[in-house]
Amino acid sequence: MIVLTITAVDNGRVEISTSRLLLRAAQENDVDSLYGAFSNAEVMKYWSTTPHTSKEETSKWLSKMILSPQNEVTDFVIALSNDGPAIGKIGIWQDSEIGFLLSRQYWGNGLAREAMIGVLDYLFTSRNLVEITADVDPRNRRSLSLLERMGFVDVGFEEKTWEVGGEWVDSVYYSLSKKVWEQIKKHLYRSHGLEI
Repeated sequence: MIVLTITAVDNGRVEISTSRLLLRAAQENDVDSLYGAFSNAEVMKYWSTTPHTSKEETSKWLSKMILSPQNEVTDFVIALSNDGPAIGKIGIWQDSEIGFLLSRQYWGNGLAREAMIGVLDYLFTSRNLVEITADVDPRNRRSLSLLERMGFVDVGFEEKTWEVGGEWVDSVYYSLSKKVWEQIKKHLYRSHGLEI
């Protein structure tokens, strides 16, 4: 049984933990671990920027995340529990748009799903959001599948919304309402071994 815990830490920040993950504020020593994810072409294939080419680039990105008003921006590093390494990130921007990224070697183990459940529950219950959206490259079948399993629905499509590495990419827009989340939450928790 995986227990989901939301803990207030300091300066309005929270940490979300499960038996496998800790969603926490970014730290300077996350650079090496996160560079592994942000420099991987497969991981970054559908991200809004090209893969990082140096640790300095990841360090600059991480510095912005550290300095951002955590949990006003609501950006978390996904780390393995028990002081494990950072393996990705998950958060929202523009008030309600969720984004997530996970190091390649951790794909296929349900970790992105576990992080998503924790963040969605936090956003809908503690932050009282009424809707969470996602802007996804339509070629990113893995992310679209995860969003659909979480209850998100397709609400639109737009061509040429992002220019990444000199290539224009399209967007498919997804949405999840608090009402739908409340309806499917118990099922998701049970099916993923989480304790309510």
